Parts: sequence; structure tokens; C-alpha cells
Amino acid sequence: LGSAWFVLSQTHNTFLQRASQVDPHLSSIMSVAGSSPTKRPVSELLESIKGSATAAVHTDGLLIESCETAKRRMLPSRDVAAAISVSTTYETLEGGHIYSRATAPTRERCEALIGAIEGTPNQPAHACLYGSGLSAILGVLSRLTPTRVAITGGYHGTHGVLAQLKRISGGTKFLTVPLCEPEELGKTLSAGDVVWLETPNNPNCAVKDMAAYVQAAKKLDVRVVVDGTFAPPPLQRPLAFGVDVVMHSTTKYFAGHSDALGGLLCTSDLELAKALRNDRTELGCVPGSLETWLLLRSVRTMHLRVERQSSTATALATWFQEAITDKAHPLKGLIHAVHHPSLASSPDHAIAKKQMPGGFGAVFALELSTEAAAKALPAALHLFKDATSLGGVESLIEWRRKYDTQVSPLLLRVSCGVEDVEHLKADFVQGILAVSK
Repeated sequence: LGSAWFVLSQTHNTFLQRASQVDPHLSSIMSVAGSSPTKRPVSELLESIKGSATAAVHTDGLLIESCETAKRRMLPSRDVAAAISVSTTYETLEGGHIYSRATAPTRERCEALIGAIEGTPNQPAHACLYGSGLSAILGVLSRLTPTRVAITGGYHGTHGVLAQLKRISGGTKFLTVPLCEPEELGKTLSAGDVVWLETPNNPNCAVKDMAAYVQAAKKLDVRVVVDGTFAPPPLQRPLAFGVDVVMHSTTKYFAGHSDALGGLLCTSDLELAKALRNDRTELGCVPGSLETWLLLRSVRTMHLRVERQSSTATALATWFQEAITDKAHPLKGLIHAVHHPSLASSPDHAIAKKQMPGGFGAVFALELSTEAAAKALPAALHLFKDATSLGGVESLIEWRRKYDTQVSPLLLRVSCGVEDVEHLKADFVQGILAVSK
């Protein structure tokens, strides 16, 4: 045994001498790598595979496995910014990850972070991420499998998912009924059904009383799901009002930079969260590694972004409202209506003050005096992109009739970014005056 150890030691020393001539850094790393007389030294293995396809696959892994210096220098454990994990499969480890469709490091880290943001000290939240907002809608509805869903207006994609599920069920489930007032729910819904609230509503920003609907639904054993995309934390937290599940398109404010598609479900019910994650694995609705990492990066500044965007929307909505009555306003006579829950004139203002303590949202609806002006305005502005979607750091505007024929032809949906509000006002003045001549 002593002779064998001597031979191995001499071989190791010879490699270190050669390594120092080729790469002093590699020699310093290998000098602290342990070897065993009963197992071939990693240094020998590394030397023997040089120049091969095996080296391309295993060199860094063998260095990390055998050398503490390499482990410290090559692994991201001390990175300040969270690392991105792109692996689809993992080495066997008790309690570890197996396959990324089921679980993945970056996704679990992001879900833990979002659960802490959506929850409160008195109301926990368990997050489940999806590849898109629509896949999140599919996830919650396919788990709850209601016979009827009470829903009116809102995002057209939700109605599209319901239509698909109704078709798959052979027309026996996922039947839609108009959303009525809370006290009238018993006339159209029964145990197992779902109330779908989008609050604030797309595109006119109408607000629904979540607490009232939850109270009425519980008496009927009906679930309440809220699409909170227009008002993410810190603006409102639906779970605090007893809602069963809150859904977000994370493409919007959570990711916040118009570069990462995604969806999210949050619930206070741990068993329901586990079931949703299991369904997600079976359906394959997981988000990609890059999108998850971008989301993880972005939620750290969400409070800063959303609070500023919401205050900008409130300031602009108030300014446009003044144009309806103030004769000295530069846009006097050119504004037909403004819709935003921050306005005292809004029929939903009192409810919004109660359930949106962090702000009234960064989207508002603006109606100009003529259809021609409304249709032309997006192209006349400099600081607003003529684009659909919302929630990014850049301001967007769209003539909504282009995508939804049910809305007024006078209506424009405005999504406020993080620009200075006075610059946005000036852009609106020049644009509206130009299209209203």
C-alpha cells in the first residue's frame, strides 16, 4: 500500500509541475485537491481527458467536486444577485430536485419571494408560477372545475379559456353567467361554482367589493377568484379579504419591464397550493428559466415602480378630469370622460379606498370628444408607445376598440410608466391638440 501511495504521489507531483508550466492558476487550484490511494486522483483524470469531448463535459465539475478553492471561485453561492438555474435535470439527492417541470431552484426561490410579497403577517400566501397569465387562469379553473362561473366583462383572454374548458367538458361545465350583485349570487350559483372578479376591471377600471362577494359566496360554498393584474401588491392584497385564489399576469407589474411572459396564482390554502403545483407539473404549464429569473430580479423593485406608476396615473386622471370643467385648462372641451377609482366622482371610489390602501392603480381610461381623435392620438404622442399590455416602466396607450369591439370608440387605455408626470402632461397636450384640430 505504501508503494502504491508513493507512485500516486509522484504522479500527482509530476502533473502539478506540468500544470504550473501551462497554467499557474490551474496548478494553484489543483495543489489543494485531495487524492486517495484507493481512488484515482482527480488530477490524473483531468490530465488524461484533456483535448477530448469528455473534458468538455466534466472538467469544471471535477474541479468543483475535488477542490474547495474551485468550489468557492466557480459556484455562485456568494453572488449578490440571484443566479439563474437552467438545468432541466439534477443529480440524485435526498430531498433535492429531480426534473425542472416539477421543481427548480430559481422557480422555488421566486415563489417564496412572491408569497412573502402577496401575503401579510396575518394572512400567508403560497405562490405558484406559470408560463403565462392564461395558463394560470387555466390552472385554477381546471382545478376547481365549476359548473358555472359568474363573470362579466374584463380581460377577453379569461373568456377564451372558459370557452375552451367548456368545449373540453362537452358543454357540461364552465358555463358562464352574468356577475350579479353579491346578494343575488344564490339565484345563479350553487356549491362548487366560482365567482370571478377582475378588480380593477379592464379597461374601464371598475372596482368590485371583494369582501361583500366573499361573504355571500361562503354561504353558498362558492369559491371566489380575483384577477388582480391591474392592482398588484402593494396596492391591494385580495387574500386579506378572504378571497380563495388571486391570479396575476406577471408579464405586467411583477416583471415590469415588458420582457418576461408569465402568470401567477396565490392562495392561503396550503393544500390547494400543493394541488395547483401538482396539476402544473402534469399539464406542463411551467415558466422558462430565463423568464423566472427575470421575474425574480424584477419583483425586488416592484414596490418602488408600482407606487410611482400609480401616483402618476392618479395625477393624470385628476388633471384630465379638471379639463371637463375648468375653462382655463389647455384641453378644455376635448375630454369626454375619465375613468379611474382615485377620482371622487367614480362610483367605486369608496370601495377602492377601503380595499386599495396602497394606491388606485397605474392604468386609467380616457375618452376623447370624438372617435377620430381617439383613434389618432396614440400615433401623435412621443412619450407613449402605441402598444397593448401594461405594467412596464414605459408608458403605453392604445385605442382599445382595436382589440375589443365592446368598448366605447372614444376610449383609450393608458398605462403609466415611471417617467416624470409633467413630461407626460406636456406630451398629452401637444398630441390631443394636434388630433383635435
